[in-house]
Amino acid sequence: MINLRYHIISIVAVFLALGIGLALGSTFVDTILVNELEDQVNEFEADREEAVKQKDAAVAAQDAAVAAKDAALEANNEIQSEAAVQLEHHQTKLAAERDAANEQRNALIEQSELDHAVHNTLLKTLEAVMPRDRLLGTSWIVLAPTGINRAVAWKIRDLLTRSDGEYLGTLWIEPTMNFENQETLDALNQLYRKGQAEIDVADLTVSGIAISLLGEDWLAGADIEPTPMFISQLRDLGLLRFDRYLSTRDLESVSNSANRVIVLNDAEHVDLHQGFFVPLLQEISKLADVGTAALVEVTVEGEVRGQIVDTVRNNSLLAQSLSTFDDVVSFEGRLSLLFGLDRLPAVSHYGDLDTAEGRFPQ
Repeated sequence: MINLRYHIISIVAVFLALGIGLALGSTFVDTILVNELEDQVNEFEADREEAVKQKDAAVAAQDAAVAAKDAALEANNEIQSEAAVQLEHHQTKLAAERDAANEQRNALIEQSELDHAVHNTLLKTLEAVMPRDRLLGTSWIVLAPTGINRAVAWKIRDLLTRSDGEYLGTLWIEPTMNFENQETLDALNQLYRKGQAEIDVADLTVSGIAISLLGEDWLAGADIEPTPMFISQLRDLGLLRFDRYLSTRDLESVSNSANRVIVLNDAEHVDLHQGFFVPLLQEISKLADVGTAALVEVTVEGEVRGQIVDTVRNNSLLAQSLSTFDDVVSFEGRLSLLFGLDRLPAVSHYGDLDTAEGRFPQ
């Protein structure tokens, strides 16, 4: 049996071993732990100081940015204030200048309208009085494309009638008369009742019209028979129309009555000009005296001027056979036309283009 003393010794030994272990363990562990903790504290202090520095730098940068923004806003406000002042000043000045300009413009418009009215009154008076008797003894037939400016054609018609020339009427030529339309060629072939080549059909038609227009005196001198019904036949084919307003003649009596022929054309009918009017003028120049025909170009806005009259002016034979006019829209142009027609059979080329000899006879 184990006695009490043995138990006491065992318990004391256990506690003694525990105390020795604690003493030995605390000696080594305390040193390592303390060192580790000191290192961590030092590192934490360094991080904290760095964070404080970064915070201070960020705060300083933010303060600088705020200060710069405030300065910029202040400067911008000053600029806006100055700009507003200048804008108000400029608007006031501009309004005053605009009012002054409007007053000056209205005064100029009023004066211009007054001058224009006086000028028009004077020109109309001159235009109504001057033409009298200038074309006495002449008989005129006018040829023009159907699409030409009718207002200009009517002014020329009025000029002829007021000048005491005999106005025979106007032949409005359809665009199909350029001999490029097969239906037109077929209809003309049927009219001639023989199989003519296309070029022969064109020549026969142009020659027939020239013969039908010119007075019988010229045809008798050339030993050519009149063709009083030819123009009526072309009208029936739809190739031309006859306008007898202000004329005392009908279509049949117009044939072989003219001693003057005026051709009107514009740049929008160049094909018809080359295919019909130029050959017709050439044929008239062969059959009749110099100065029998005249060519008038009607200006079209946006089109190059001279495309019509220059076909004659640049042709040495035609240029010596008929007069040309490149401006009849203005009063001066129509006055030039009157003087030029009055001078026929003396041939000249009137207008303001480089190919003209002058606006008025020299």
